[in-house]
Amino acid sequence: MFILRSIFVDPWPFWAGGIVIGLLVPLLYYYFNTALGVSTGYGNLVKIFLPAKNLQWIKTKYTETYSWRVYFIIGIILGGLLSAILSGNLGITTEMGRFTAIAGWPAVLNAVFFFVGGILLGLGARIAGGCTSGHSIHGIANLHISSILATIFFIIGGIITANIVRSLFLGGAW
Repeated sequence: MFILRSIFVDPWPFWAGGIVIGLLVPLLYYYFNTALGVSTGYGNLVKIFLPAKNLQWIKTKYTETYSWRVYFIIGIILGGLLSAILSGNLGITTEMGRFTAIAGWPAVLNAVFFFVGGILLGLGARIAGGCTSGHSIHGIANLHISSILATIFFIIGGIITANIVRSLFLGGAW
């Protein structure tokens, strides 16, 4: 139980997570000739739920609808569930820390806000040709200029967005 708790419940030190990601990226290239990323799996999920739609806007050809990325997304969800079970904190919550505490919105509004945000995040990732982790982790490692520029703009956009959210929803500067 101690080993399961230290893997799935307790926070990892930053360097351990970096080592795992640093090893996973070249292993995926070596064994599967592909990059680690979630946004293509998002496109696969859209294809599963909307099979008759033309998906050119998400810039991916889906020759295999149920690719390994769909199972990767399912694994992320199941990993979170396992972590919640092992920690004894299994339950549904709309609590998002300081944001929900200060905003004071009803649970339904929180759910809608974060659901729409997730949809926009996935859509933006597909339109950009990859997600932030894909560009920042494997794109920079491969010295792709587009990924270096994309990462710079992700950071700038994140700073701007955080300040807008803080100003509009959280009562200004902290």
